[in-house]
Amino acid sequence: MEIKILFIGGKTEWLQDHAEPSTIVEGTWFDSGTPHLEYEFYEHLAVHKIIEKTVKAEKAGYDAVVIGCFYDPGLWEARELVRIPVVGVCEASLHVASMLTAGKFSILVGRRKWIPKMAANVKKYGFESRIASWRILNLSVPDMRDKEKTQRAILREARAAVEEDLAECVILGCTGMIGQAKRAQEELGIPVLDPVLMGLKIAELRAILWKKYKISHSKIGGYEAPPKEEFESIYRRVYGELT
Repeated sequence: MEIKILFIGGKTEWLQDHAEPSTIVEGTWFDSGTPHLEYEFYEHLAVHKIIEKTVKAEKAGYDAVVIGCFYDPGLWEARELVRIPVVGVCEASLHVASMLTAGKFSILVGRRKWIPKMAANVKKYGFESRIASWRILNLSVPDMRDKEKTQRAILREARAAVEEDLAECVILGCTGMIGQAKRAQEELGIPVLDPVLMGLKIAELRAILWKKYKISHSKIGGYEAPPKEEFESIYRRVYGELT
């Protein structure tokens, strides 16, 4: 069964290399006009484009969408508007970590600034009691382009999470750390989760559930969609025609 996934947040060469043979991953940027999404205002600008890209992805026949930022920006808004699976990399990582541990797990973040927003999401998702610690790398998203510096910070804080906080698993709390979980996992002997990989694999699973069994997020309660005519009128006014 061929699966087509849209990754919102960057290039997809690494993702395609780690996808199943029957999965096609295509990528797009946030197009928010900002260099990253570290700030609430930057995230606000990105959500506007995430909504548009998700609605268009469903129209274009994609089977799932992955939002490639650990803030999970626009996740609830996008799920309101489409039936196809929409996956946030933070939520996906938390669910996987919870299945891999008997106790608690830690999240590595770039800067202290990120913690309140991410902690609020963790609480909303129901995982607050499972967090052993938030460990800070003292790196911005642009800083993470220096892979060696980032790897050293990951190893330092992941080791501290295990030894000092009794974490049984570590989640890399930024998509800027893509591809850097493997070395830490090998050195520490615990699961170290790359959020981009977790988002991809959960999206593949959910796409299969949707295509084969028509199982996706519930459309009653929190993800209930606006009335069709009302939504389409507003969408056209904001984004243009639904194509």
